[in-house]
Amino acid sequence: MRIKCEMDVVNRILPSMNVKKGGKGCHTQLSIGRKPQSGSKEGVLFLMACTAKDMNGTKFQIRDNIEQIFAKFINEGKATIRLKDPPQDLCLCKADPLQLKNFLTLIRKASLGQNIDKINLSTLAPASNKNVDKPKTKMTVTSRKDYPLTKSFPSQLEYLQVSQCRMKKIDSRIFQLKKLLHLDLSENVIEELPSSSFSQLKILQELKLCANKLQSLPSSLCLLPNWKQCLSLLDLSNNSISLLPVQLCELDNLVTLKVDQNKLETFPPTIGKLRKLKYLSASQNQIDVLPCSFMQLRLEHLDLFNNPFADVTKSDLEETEWQVPSLVECCARMIRKNRLPYTEEDLHGHLCRYLDSARVCWCGGFCFQSCVRAMTSFSLKTLSPTVSAVDLRGRTDVPILLFLCSPQCQKKYITNPYAYWR
Repeated sequence: MRIKCEMDVVNRILPSMNVKKGGKGCHTQLSIGRKPQSGSKEGVLFLMACTAKDMNGTKFQIRDNIEQIFAKFINEGKATIRLKDPPQDLCLCKADPLQLKNFLTLIRKASLGQNIDKINLSTLAPASNKNVDKPKTKMTVTSRKDYPLTKSFPSQLEYLQVSQCRMKKIDSRIFQLKKLLHLDLSENVIEELPSSSFSQLKILQELKLCANKLQSLPSSLCLLPNWKQCLSLLDLSNNSISLLPVQLCELDNLVTLKVDQNKLETFPPTIGKLRKLKYLSASQNQIDVLPCSFMQLRLEHLDLFNNPFADVTKSDLEETEWQVPSLVECCARMIRKNRLPYTEEDLHGHLCRYLDSARVCWCGGFCFQSCVRAMTSFSLKTLSPTVSAVDLRGRTDVPILLFLCSPQCQKKYITNPYAYWR
């Protein structure tokens, strides 16, 4: 029986001699078996550890030689085997949890002298290079001739870049890489993103899709649990996206958002909900006004250069008579206020679109048709210490479009149009 993992050997005597061992684990093949030419029943069982530096392996007797097994973090692929002779701890990590559980169960039985003859154990032999070499975790493909058509991607990949390969659809084999953290598919011709397939990348942290032919970002992608919990960087630069879904604001751990060189006319009205967003770049779009929730962001870098922002020198309030909110709007306000989830399986499609069109008032509430529009000027320097000018004149003041949901909010706005009372 064999498993692959990373192992660090700790000698328990060294600390008592005031000697510290500084090292890190190396890729190891662990085997349980008998020495060559040993009988299946009378042969002594050994635990053998083979590494790239020691292909023949180091053998440890199992019977009456296992002092303790620490398996508190076995579901994370971690465990420690404490030996009596020599007085060492075998610290294991990055193992398959299921294989590790079976492996440790077998060691426990063997150490207690229990009968394990029914388990097929091979004789111990030196490991091959394939079994002890560290698995490939990073792969870069920058031309079509290098793309792996006849062989699969390494299963342990954590970083994958596939660029300049004229890829129209994302290869389904990429979604089988369960340990993938960083995926770079820039400079291809991808037109559509498969929402259901991305759900397989459970721990994906960074996704780069710049320089493709995307026209939209599916809202269902932003609602995937793995995107909401793990995704920290999203790069959609140099595409043809004209509208970002409001569900984008549900990505709670998003730190970096790049949407340069698209066709955006505005940001989602609830973009201020991205509390962890620190780097925002949206230069060379068609943005002429920002939603008022934009003022809630606290960034470290902001770039809105070369967008057609209008000049606003004073506050402008639309003169409109207030209308009593309809029953539909009252229900919609409560749904958005209480953050009740909704999908097209629960509601008709046009009701979902109506809910998505919610406008955010300065008080933090939501409104739809029964509201008043107002326009004011806002300095981007209050949001970030590093701000790029929005035009060649060096201007950093931009227009903010806000909606007032009630006569009370309108009265507060008239009293001080530059206050933000949420």
